[in-house]
Amino acid sequence: MKKLFFQDRGKGEVVILLHGFPMHQKVWDGFAEKLSKHFRVITLDLPGFGKSPILNQPFTIDQVAEQVLSWISENKIEKCVVVGHSLGGYVALAMAKRAPELFDGLILFHSTAYADNDEKKQSRNKVLEFIDNNGVVAFTSNFIAPLFVNVQHPAIEKVRAIATESTKEAVKGYTQAMRDRADRTDVLKSLHNPVLFLAGEKDAGISVESIERQAALSLHSEIQILPEVAHMGMFESEEESLEIIYSFIKKKTVTK
Repeated sequence: MKKLFFQDRGKGEVVILLHGFPMHQKVWDGFAEKLSKHFRVITLDLPGFGKSPILNQPFTIDQVAEQVLSWISENKIEKCVVVGHSLGGYVALAMAKRAPELFDGLILFHSTAYADNDEKKQSRNKVLEFIDNNGVVAFTSNFIAPLFVNVQHPAIEKVRAIATESTKEAVKGYTQAMRDRADRTDVLKSLHNPVLFLAGEKDAGISVESIERQAALSLHSEIQILPEVAHMGMFESEEESLEIIYSFIKKKTVTK
């Protein structure tokens, strides 16, 4: 197993935050600090991002999930709530496919259980071509602002700085892995513990309608839509997102 870099904050019920693409765990810093006042909060660098070594190419989302599950086992974590932002949600769903017993709850934060459709796959292929022609920094430096409703949001520079640390190998590897990932709606249908869909009203990539369709498949689901938010609720609506996640975890604990 490749060693994953992580930070561990707070005490209590374990909450694991998985970052999106093409970022690393420092994107959660402020958010994790506040959440750790109530829970034990762990943030990981997914393989190939931040300080975690990359998997051998080509790799799949399933293989990324296996690495995270191995890390969890190695650290003797028996139960947790996993919060997956975007790419992190794809990884969390793949983890839940393999080890549903681990999950006290799952939060898909601007993420989806659907596989890429043909249009999205073509978009991923264009990203690969763009990177080959223009370099990875040209892609990562321009990728972040459109994830926000307000393209002048003060957090954009911080997130852009994180994204531009990503290597060409990692960005291309994950672009291919996301393009080829499996549909995970079967996980929604079989997972017995609660699932929270935390979504942005103005997320151009994941519509509210698609979230509602997915939630209808889940055995125990909750939907929370953040108004005037696109794809980065941890910055665009930090306090509301924290309150929603806190309430979901506490409510889940009370109803066990």
